[in-house]
Amino acid sequence: MDTTLLLIDEILAKTLASNEKEEYEKQGKWSELPSLPLEKIYSFLRREDQVNMSLVCHSWSEGYGSPSVWKTFRFALTKTQVSLDACPVMKLVHKYSSMFRHVEIESTCVYIWLMKKSCRHLVEFLQILTSKTQLTSVKFLYFANFLWRLDKPTYNNICRQIVVFLASQRHLKRVEFYLCFFNFQECVEILQKLTENSRESLTHLKLQNFLRDENENIELDTNAAQKLPMLADLPSLRTLETDYSFIFENMVARQSAVVETVKNCQTLVLSKLVLYYCSEYTNIEDFRGLTSTDWGFLKQLYPDLQVELILTTYSATRRELEFFIVPNMPITRLDYMDERNENSETGIVISELFVHLLSCQTNDHLVTLRLVWQKPIEHLSSTFIPFLQACKKLKCMKLFITSPTSGIDVLLESWLENRPESLEKVIIDVPNESCQCTANLPGEGKTVSNDRFVCVETLFPT
Repeated sequence: MDTTLLLIDEILAKTLASNEKEEYEKQGKWSELPSLPLEKIYSFLRREDQVNMSLVCHSWSEGYGSPSVWKTFRFALTKTQVSLDACPVMKLVHKYSSMFRHVEIESTCVYIWLMKKSCRHLVEFLQILTSKTQLTSVKFLYFANFLWRLDKPTYNNICRQIVVFLASQRHLKRVEFYLCFFNFQECVEILQKLTENSRESLTHLKLQNFLRDENENIELDTNAAQKLPMLADLPSLRTLETDYSFIFENMVARQSAVVETVKNCQTLVLSKLVLYYCSEYTNIEDFRGLTSTDWGFLKQLYPDLQVELILTTYSATRRELEFFIVPNMPITRLDYMDERNENSETGIVISELFVHLLSCQTNDHLVTLRLVWQKPIEHLSSTFIPFLQACKKLKCMKLFITSPTSGIDVLLESWLENRPESLEKVIIDVPNESCQCTANLPGEGKTVSNDRFVCVETLFPT
């Protein structure tokens, strides 16, 4: 054979061997990745990708079983997973659940023919959590997707498993129920278990869309009502997010009657209360209402309390306004969303809203104001400017008006001479014909417009 060809073959063989060795060494370096970066990579991946990554090498397989990978777990079965008799997710839960610390349980099944299997998997998951975990946080999300479809025995079984699970937990710091809609009795049992077993650890509780509004016999269910805990039964609670409901109203009202006893027994730290109300789903006539005296008691118990009130109204009546906003309420954030039709002839005008806020001294506490108004407004500036000048702590204001409004130009121009000192950010979104102001507002800002609306956004210098 030609010596030149032999030489070429030898060079090619050495090159291939060198490339293979280099590739092998690269793989070796990846397999020797330290545990901390490896766990960081795992944390950014979906569960499916984590499984694939764990198959690369022995080192990565070991990393897959580290506590940091399983610290947070989301239980949200797909349609395919639910349909299987032996769900692969449940195998992982059995193996790694002792490492769980933060769990989200999300209802994703809305198919009637899969409801039975979905409930079976959920019950099994709750049973595993009960026997193998001590969580720091748990979220129950979107159970309303299926709870209302269940027969009574199945509904009772799921609620019982939730209660048993909560009774097994001793270190919960954060618990959230969002869009779950339980009956009153089950709501009371859930809150009971939290106050009995996580009273010293629980710092954040969210109960949004938690109680079914269709409960017609709540007032008659005196046995359950008597078991309803007071806010003070959760002495470590710092943040409470809740609908304005029979449950919230009575948790507050019951402790108002024993305020001195509670005050003398313990130091309470609740500092943030987020209240939601939507008139489309809830009628204020169903409630007693919290008075100025009730809020005064709350401020005695919780000196640092700040209230964030998110109101969505389809009637905007004076009765409704006076029901929710009363003196002694330390409202630091107010979202008032008026969803009336612009042709509606009932309800308050916007000046009545500002007058009422001033009469309740809401302006003394207000830091953030978000106002959505559907009806036309005449002379907005005449009542809005005095209100803003009275808000000494207001930092952020967002105003969204969908109907023709006069006085926007005067409002904007007034800030050139005398804006509220605390104000840092303003967003005003109004119909195009309502704002013809060309004044250059102080600070950094921008104006965006289209055929219908103009949006003025300004950041004032601090």
